[in-house]
Amino acid sequence: MLRYLARHQIDANAYDRCVALSPQRLIYAFSWYLDVVSPGWTALVEGDYERVMPLPVHKRYGVKAIIQPLFCHQLGLFSSFDTTDTATISRFLQALHQHVRYVPSYQFNAASSPLISHDSSQLIPLTNHVLNLQKPYSELAAAYSKDRKTNLKRGLQQVWEFVDTNDVIPLIDLFRTHNTAGIGRVAPRAYDQLQRLVKVLQDRQQVRIRVAMQNGRIEAGCLLVTDVNRVIHLFCAASPEGRKGNARTVILDQFIREYAGQPRWFDFESPEVENLAAFNRSFGAESEPYVRLVNNQLPDSVRFLQRIKKWLHRTLLPR
Repeated sequence: MLRYLARHQIDANAYDRCVALSPQRLIYAFSWYLDVVSPGWTALVEGDYERVMPLPVHKRYGVKAIIQPLFCHQLGLFSSFDTTDTATISRFLQALHQHVRYVPSYQFNAASSPLISHDSSQLIPLTNHVLNLQKPYSELAAAYSKDRKTNLKRGLQQVWEFVDTNDVIPLIDLFRTHNTAGIGRVAPRAYDQLQRLVKVLQDRQQVRIRVAMQNGRIEAGCLLVTDVNRVIHLFCAASPEGRKGNARTVILDQFIREYAGQPRWFDFESPEVENLAAFNRSFGAESEPYVRLVNNQLPDSVRFLQRIKKWLHRTLLPR
């Protein structure tokens, strides 16, 4: 039997055990992670937590909506005892639409995405990039693109000081100053949320922050989230000097070298931006397709009000 549970109704230990044991395991789906990135999240739960589907629910334009949170790349279905199938995912999707009729964005994990049988107009194909770290470093480095090898060599010739730190604020400041031009205005709450998430991850010893310094100034840095099966490149930033000096290339190469030979994947968490995806592919990463579900079953009258609110929101935003 499928149950739709609010956060306070969820047995966090049983829920997290299901996520931990599932073939689809992703750190984003654990209760403690969702408590930071999507407070008030809900879940579909089958049986005694044999299968779970976390749902990042909150209000948008006055109605209940599912929107993929920041710093939470994929969710979807997690099953503790099998790899699941098309019929199972269909049951969960039907239950989802019964409880939440407005889904602007919900991203399924790559393990479940190929099994989704749904109206194709409601599914947006996306591509992540991952690197199998089980190989020795020499083999991984040999698969870098020619340009990446050249830029790595140039970066290693620079006078960089690489420092591991627990302080994410300089990295946020670097991003705020130099890396927002292509994505527009970033709400301050996003940076606050990242700081809260880093604190929780630090308490669990599941985060690493490495920065590149020159003349006493931080010019670039990368933040990794670590789990038993994945190392996730969650956040990064670089100044013009850091980009010119290929500091991020060197840091990522260092991390790949340090995790090489382990049964994990290096997850680049690729955005749908070609130049960034190309940068990730240049490390020899392979494509990992997944899908985003978009669905709106609200009445026409409510959709009309939504359009009005969106128009007012855009019109009243400061220029």
